[in-house]
Amino acid sequence: MKQIGEKRTRLRPDWWLLVAVIALTAFGIIMVFSASQYFAAYEPYNDAYKFLKDQLFNAFVGLVVLIVAFQVKIKFYKKITYPVFIALLGILVFMVVSTNIATIGGAQRWLEVFGTSVQPSELAKIILPMALAKWMTMHQNELGSFKMGYLPTIGATALTCGLIFGQKSLSVAIVVGVAAFVMMFCAGVRPKYLLLTIGAGVAAVIGAILIEPFRMQRIYAWFDPWAYSSGDGWQTCQSLMALGSGGLTGVGLGEGGSKWFYLPARHTDFIFSIIGEELGFIGAVLVVLLIAFIVWRGIMIAVKAPDMYTSLLALGLISSIAIQSIINLGVVTGLLPVTGVTLPFVSYGGTSLVVSLGMIGILLNISCYTEK
Repeated sequence: MKQIGEKRTRLRPDWWLLVAVIALTAFGIIMVFSASQYFAAYEPYNDAYKFLKDQLFNAFVGLVVLIVAFQVKIKFYKKITYPVFIALLGILVFMVVSTNIATIGGAQRWLEVFGTSVQPSELAKIILPMALAKWMTMHQNELGSFKMGYLPTIGATALTCGLIFGQKSLSVAIVVGVAAFVMMFCAGVRPKYLLLTIGAGVAAVIGAILIEPFRMQRIYAWFDPWAYSSGDGWQTCQSLMALGSGGLTGVGLGEGGSKWFYLPARHTDFIFSIIGEELGFIGAVLVVLLIAFIVWRGIMIAVKAPDMYTSLLALGLISSIAIQSIINLGVVTGLLPVTGVTLPFVSYGGTSLVVSLGMIGILLNISCYTEK
């Protein structure tokens, strides 16, 4: 098996993946406008097109990042992996210890950079898989050992997730951690170590819930949202009513009533509720199928990748997209407790969209070296 960079022919990218992602992103822009136009027209924005213009800019930046990620040589990613990972840890430490970080919704995730809010923890969805893929490839014959195989891998993952959790961003930590676990499982880490990881991960999540009263309240509301409909169950109840009112074909694009100050986070975490209300069951299913198609194409790229490094990297990236999508859809439909996770490519959000499109750029890059 030839390694990328060792005279391996570069083929065509996975055009189906690119078309699906562009289609979903364009659809997301339309739905962001539909979901946000009414409340954006009032104070403090006074501009019905505010979030539409922002999302168009986010998509433009994301497409530029996608193109750059596609053009960069794979061996360059391997070269910069460890310095970039150390830089990421430094930024995450700063986010935890700094007293000047803005807190939104109880989470300390956003950093002001040149007047724009960015979420550094989102970068871990790319950088941690890069680091794990490189380490596990370099030590593939030692993955069965505790010292050289399991310990460095779980150590890097735990440190990254711990720093993300320190920003009160449990949901992002779960996405990053589960994606890393999938990489370890597929790389061949011994089953007893994987079981140890599952146990430690479950214990950590339970502990994180127990130490924060607001998370416990969300758990109570999750079990019976209607009993807490005036408080912590409000979002779930409004989301379910929006989805239910859509019926089979929806009330019509732009005609939904939930976005009239009833449903919080209507253009971000709960945008799928607006889709269900305005486009109905058919529209919601089409979105789910499109996301599933993107995940499937990503998995095929990972399976057909020419070497272990690109296979694990592709797997880590597409796992993050899949896990985040599952969590978001689970929250919106009441299957999971409310948490702050956006729907990839659809929800409003600069860092999330740019990072997601950057992941696709790397996946397309890898797909150029797979047999079609």
